[in-house]
Amino acid sequence: MVYAALVVALVLICMICLNYLFPEFTARQLLALRLKVMGFSDNRVRIPGFNIAYWEAGTGEPLVLVHGMGVDRGTMLDVAGKLKQQFRVILPDLPGFGDSDKPEAADYGIQAQVDHLRQFIEAVGLRQVHLGGHSMGGWISAGLASSHPEMIASLWLIAAAGTADLEGSVAMEAYRRGEYLLCCRTPQDLRGVMGLAMVKLPTLPYCVWQTLGRRAAANYELHKKIFDRIMADVAGYDLEKRLSGIKAPTLLVWGDSDRLVPPSALQTFKRLIPNARPILLSGVGHVPQMEAIDRCAADYLAFRQSI
Repeated sequence: MVYAALVVALVLICMICLNYLFPEFTARQLLALRLKVMGFSDNRVRIPGFNIAYWEAGTGEPLVLVHGMGVDRGTMLDVAGKLKQQFRVILPDLPGFGDSDKPEAADYGIQAQVDHLRQFIEAVGLRQVHLGGHSMGGWISAGLASSHPEMIASLWLIAAAGTADLEGSVAMEAYRRGEYLLCCRTPQDLRGVMGLAMVKLPTLPYCVWQTLGRRAAANYELHKKIFDRIMADVAGYDLEKRLSGIKAPTLLVWGDSDRLVPPSALQTFKRLIPNARPILLSGVGHVPQMEAIDRCAADYLAFRQSI
């Protein structure tokens, strides 16, 4: 008993030391362990101009989940873990984000990302998928569903950007003042960005906060350029005119406390997408798939069963 207790104590001490002394190494090991436990494989595929990183788990009909601006596939992992028993879940890092390639001179505009997403789906050997996207990823997903309806069996838009409702968001108001609220200049900025996006911050180890913050800060200049490009596409890529081209059954999910893509956008998408089904979550911010994981997964499963 005493020996076992000492071993446990030593393991805990080692973990605490690694957490603070070698945060990035520790965070990588924790992520690798988490992926293994959840049954996700870490893969790479080539599309024109980029190597794309993606996670995959499960069997069944393919469900591709696309992350938003300034983040990566990790923001879709929790809800994907709830869905992998029913579907083949695929989580790519878009070009310019996460572990995918980030060439400085590449085009990261919405139309370009729509093309990149189509190329990714084809590169992993799929002709038709169920597609989900969050925020910027929702904008890109809606763009693909409208321009290539034959590829999309169903569409799941979570706090999707791209409509004129963005004009009233705090991020757009700050952008007009020359501020980039969604880009981290320093690692310490990450908590502020997530606090803006979420009603309640997740509980994460120090090593994870530090690693995510350092990665975000390292991409600060590139993500500023991408944000500039995307803001130009609010007018240049008129999503609202394209939404009537979406033929797939569509589920819309928003949080009523979203400050980055106002909940009024839910009604805009509902009005412009034929037969779209809206869900507004109480007490949830801009990231429902992380703030209300079980509810999001249950609502999606109900949606899929209904179609």
